[in-house]
Amino acid sequence: MAAKQNRFKSSRKEAERSNRGNRREWGRIANRLLLLVAVLGFVYGVERLSAKLDAIPVERVVFAGDLQRVDRDVLVERVTGRLAVGYIGLDLEAIQAELEQEPWVYRAVVERLWPRELKITIVEETPIAVWGRGGLLNHRGRIFVPQDGSDYGADLPRLDGPKGSAIEIMRQYRLMSQLLGDEQLTLQHLEMDARGSWTARIDENVELVLGRQEPLEKLRRFLWVYRKYLAADFATVARVDMRYINGLAVARTQHSDKG
Repeated sequence: MAAKQNRFKSSRKEAERSNRGNRREWGRIANRLLLLVAVLGFVYGVERLSAKLDAIPVERVVFAGDLQRVDRDVLVERVTGRLAVGYIGLDLEAIQAELEQEPWVYRAVVERLWPRELKITIVEETPIAVWGRGGLLNHRGRIFVPQDGSDYGADLPRLDGPKGSAIEIMRQYRLMSQLLGDEQLTLQHLEMDARGSWTARIDENVELVLGRQEPLEKLRRFLWVYRKYLAADFATVARVDMRYINGLAVARTQHSDKG
């Protein structure tokens, strides 16, 4: 009799353990289902919110900056095609790159202004010289070509040289201008040809032939001769050839009575 009671108690305990295990398993399943529902609800909510945010239109585009050469209508046209994605979806870097394709745009700063405004600050190019035929050179050595055909370089020096030489020519121009400026002479034109030979024009279109080697040293030699022998009647000088090792050759204008 006692043995039967023990077997009954053992079976009852096993049943209770089994029930507790089942309850824990169903609890874990229920928790996973609740977590899955919560995640799905969150994803759905994010998608709904994202869709609503993407649908927010850009209501205003503001251009800032002192626009002297840049055509505002052209800027508007470039930007308009990128506004369809909505305020949140705007690709600011792509808009910046698009605007900086305009020749006179040096830099474009694009920023969102909440809630629905796009602000674009334009910094125009400031040319320091005319480059080649029809191009302009900025302070960073970048060549840009205005598309309207206007002559913007009436008061600018003229530089020219092979492809990829703009920065070097600009550097030499600055050094030479400083040397010439000490004698109140103005460097109007500086050119390096494909062989690396330098030619300059100063003041009243006087040509200086500096050759390929050490153009700055040759310019210093010219200035020494200028101070001692040429300054008094420099208006009669048409050309100075500095390619000689220990001297130079001076050609004067035809109306001059000097040899």
